[in-house]
Amino acid sequence: MYSSVCKGFALLVFTLFNLFVLLVKAEEIPVISADITFNVQPQQCVTLRQGRDCFATITILWQNQTAQTLCLYQVRNEPALNKEKLMCWSKSKKGQTSLEFESHDNLTYQLRTLKGDHLLAETEIVVSWLHKKTTRRRRWRLF
Repeated sequence: MYSSVCKGFALLVFTLFNLFVLLVKAEEIPVISADITFNVQPQQCVTLRQGRDCFATITILWQNQTAQTLCLYQVRNEPALNKEKLMCWSKSKKGQTSLEFESHDNLTYQLRTLKGDHLLAETEIVVSWLHKKTTRRRRWRLF
């Protein structure tokens, strides 16, 4: 069958290929800046029943050591509405805004540079519920 040299060569090629794939994936991972402070409050929204929209007013604060032009994006898991620009700050070291949150799914908020669209910071608002969605209807009787 195969000699030990062929097996060793195949193992080397396989290892190099996996290393190459890991390096390519590492370049795709966004680098989040350690110089920036990004706070979103509240980080959780609670609704009564599963599947219903959750409503909240969220406050977003950010601060950076250097003045930059930065934009705030809302990212949905749905492919059609993937990334939506909410607002931008021009050559600022800090920013603050309040937004009305309305969703039945978790949403991610990202702070990105306007030039180059580099991701600096992100956070996710988690939607949770008190009661699971039920399909049965309750019928109330007086007698």
